[in-house]
Amino acid sequence: MFHMQKRQLRWVTGIATLALTAALAISAAWAQPVTGGAGSGENKSSDMSLSPFKIALRGILHPDEEEGEGGRIIKLGIADYQSTYPFDLVKAEAVDDPQTSEYSILQQVGKFDSDFSLIGSKELLSKIGQAEPGTPLKIVGYFQPRYRRLQLESVEIMGMDN
Repeated sequence: MFHMQKRQLRWVTGIATLALTAALAISAAWAQPVTGGAGSGENKSSDMSLSPFKIALRGILHPDEEEGEGGRIIKLGIADYQSTYPFDLVKAEAVDDPQTSEYSILQQVGKFDSDFSLIGSKELLSKIGQAEPGTPLKIVGYFQPRYRRLQLESVEIMGMDN
């Protein structure tokens, strides 16, 4: 009889070990990060994203009236000048990704003292800092949503053809 109990004990121990090994393998597979495929990884336009993406902002710097043409006044901050500049936004778009909505770019607008923190060369920053009231601008740069940082690539005074 003792011999039968040892055999049953080994069988139960074997099954338990097999079940535990299978459970650990499954939990390890679930813990692996998902890579590739639609919807995987960090969304670059998420408000917590660290990945910059190229955007273009069109509007009027220092609008004359409280509400200008676009009706959405955003604040452009330049830390080097310790200043914030009102910008009547007409259009915001992701340059390389038409799928990215304007909302994705503007989701943090109004939550902070400065909606976009502008960084870049002195030449580009001074185009904004020294612009006359009512100047229509197209501002292009790489936007990092988490820090609301916009690394300027170009600042153009818009004419009739822009």
